[in-house]
Amino acid sequence: MRLVVFTDLDGTLLDHQTYSHAAARPALEALKAVGAELVPCSSKTRAELLPLVRELGLDGPLISENGGGVFLPQGHPLASQPGWLPAGPGWLLRPLGLPIAEVRARLATFASRFGARGFGQMTDAEVAQLTGLSLEAAASARQREFDEPVWLPEPERQAEAFLAASRQAGLEATRGGRFFHVLSGADKGRAAGLLLDLYRPTGPQIISAGLGDALNDAPLLAAVDRPFLVARPDGSHAELDLPGLVRVPLAGPAGFNQAILGLLGELGL
Repeated sequence: MRLVVFTDLDGTLLDHQTYSHAAARPALEALKAVGAELVPCSSKTRAELLPLVRELGLDGPLISENGGGVFLPQGHPLASQPGWLPAGPGWLLRPLGLPIAEVRARLATFASRFGARGFGQMTDAEVAQLTGLSLEAAASARQREFDEPVWLPEPERQAEAFLAASRQAGLEATRGGRFFHVLSGADKGRAAGLLLDLYRPTGPQIISAGLGDALNDAPLLAAVDRPFLVARPDGSHAELDLPGLVRVPLAGPAGFNQAILGLLGELGL
């Protein structure tokens, strides 16, 4: 048996405010000890994910921009399977989402009705102010390839109409922790499913787990054997209802830690 764990980052493996993963270190070390594959599955860009992957010591696949792109290090066992495209030094790619230029072109046909602004219209300083990121990190967050984060001035009032307008333009929009994310042709669940289909023929039985905290994690959690929904900072949970879903009472990396250590104990790993 081999465990493959897909995890959202902001608000799940990373603290919603500080972006620290310190509270998850025991679980991260335990996953390495049993040879589990940990796959970041995030709204973050590839430029944002690569430093984190190095910091965590990961050497497997990563899923960027809400499933828009599945990236794999060259030399990984899955790289021998067909369908991968070159994606810069050391990396391969399976693109699932519409390219960002087309996403932004479609978004531009209706965004002004809502006063909506995407990252492509913002400066690094504006993104830093909205997210709490450093200017350097904000610049990486703006290096979009598939998915456009969008800020709405009145999200609670505007959400339903904005989602409908997105669908009319041939886009999918989901709500994350801070922004609406607009893309087409991909989601976290489709990306996770692609990787699981590649893993299954390669060795022992695969057990998959997924962790998230927001509505845009629903496709991911629906695609895995063991779905976990960690709490939001106020202790509440996103309104998701999926078969087998475990609502973790702790938030962020503490919730990740609790879920993973419990799962490993249950599986006898």
